[in-house]
Amino acid sequence: MKIAFYFLFFQLLLWGSSSIKSQTLDNDFTFGKDLLEDIKKIDFPKNMDNILKNEPIRNITLYEQLIIEVDSSKNYMILKGKLDNKIRSIQTYKVSTGRKDIKKPTGEGNVTSITLNPFWYPTDETLEVFKKKGIDLPKVVPPGHKYNYMGTAKINLTHIVDGKNTFRIHGTIDETTIGRNESSGCIRMRNEEVTQLATLLNKFSNSKSIENIKVFLK
Repeated sequence: MKIAFYFLFFQLLLWGSSSIKSQTLDNDFTFGKDLLEDIKKIDFPKNMDNILKNEPIRNITLYEQLIIEVDSSKNYMILKGKLDNKIRSIQTYKVSTGRKDIKKPTGEGNVTSITLNPFWYPTDETLEVFKKKGIDLPKVVPPGHKYNYMGTAKINLTHIVDGKNTFRIHGTIDETTIGRNESSGCIRMRNEEVTQLATLLNKFSNSKSIENIKVFLK
């Protein structure tokens, strides 16, 4: 009698286990099927072109190379991205470039460093110019100083003119000069915009390489 009872109890356990497993499998199958149907309903971009077209700034790290083009005759800058041998415009900025009576940097170059809230290290020549104006400029001008001509960000370039290699893309202390040929060879931007550009370049260089940023001045 005990043997029959234990046999029956064991059969019930097997049946219960089998039933639970079958129910679990059915539930898993139903869940997977529903999930697949939900995924099909999502409107994914069809290709990379759509992704970059919809949010070119947010997807800055998808590009293989960034290109900065500056036209001093029109005082504008275009940030472009290169991917799969296609070049796409990302952002356009109005800038201030070198005066027409000076020799300006031109041609292809690279970015050597990107700094937010930079210090400014004026040259001895610059210190003398300010002194003649009655301004005793410190040798190291801190961020936020009223005479920090770098503004909120600076992007150092490799361009050289007559042995001078202190050319940068940077902010300004006077945004009314943007759109004019007023600098000593550097490219000035509105502070909000140079901060955006520097942030984008930092994000890209951290993901790819700063060497993948090209700068063309004309």
